[in-house]
Amino acid sequence: RSTLFPYTTLFRSPGTMAKAEASFFTVIVTGQIEFADIPSCDNAYCKYAIVHGDDWTHLDGPEDGISQITRKTTSGPEQKLVWNFPVEVTYKATNAFGWPQLILSVYEIDAMGRDVIRGYGCVHLPIAAGNFTRTVPLYKPLSASVAQQFINWVTGRPAEFSNPKFPAMGEGREVTRVQSTGHASVALNVITKDMATFGYSEAKGAAVRVAI
Repeated sequence: RSTLFPYTTLFRSPGTMAKAEASFFTVIVTGQIEFADIPSCDNAYCKYAIVHGDDWTHLDGPEDGISQITRKTTSGPEQKLVWNFPVEVTYKATNAFGWPQLILSVYEIDAMGRDVIRGYGCVHLPIAAGNFTRTVPLYKPLSASVAQQFINWVTGRPAEFSNPKFPAMGEGREVTRVQSTGHASVALNVITKDMATFGYSEAKGAAVRVAI
């Protein structure tokens, strides 16, 4: 009997074993960047990037990507820039601090073939399981002076953020001048696992359209 004693832990109840093995919670996000509505833009492509805190670990799926170039429809009351570009990523974490954020950068190809920024946007990934549609406001930075704005207009190179992940940061935002350019729509499906083990609610969220 003494030789069997070390193996008695194999006979723990399934619930006890599952609780002992849950050393992190998992968040799975799938969906797509649906479209952008920018009145002054006739064609565009979208770059996206997902950033997160130090307590989060990327498990699967691309954290950045670039869509195809699309053009506005020539008919209909709502002329949108439609991409339907897929997003699919999985993370694990032990702390909700630094919850992942999705950053969008929308560029237009001008008549000279140059990539011109038309809007930045940022939104947190949904914090509950469910299906969500997020309306993401888009904006672009303004030059420091009228003279600089004129030079940028002539050269076709408006002001841009030197760090494309700046929209997800708080530092320096209070001295940044921006102009609203439109909005983008993002549809996301979220699955969470083992969040209750760390004291977080796993209640499902309703399918909603929220501007953040």
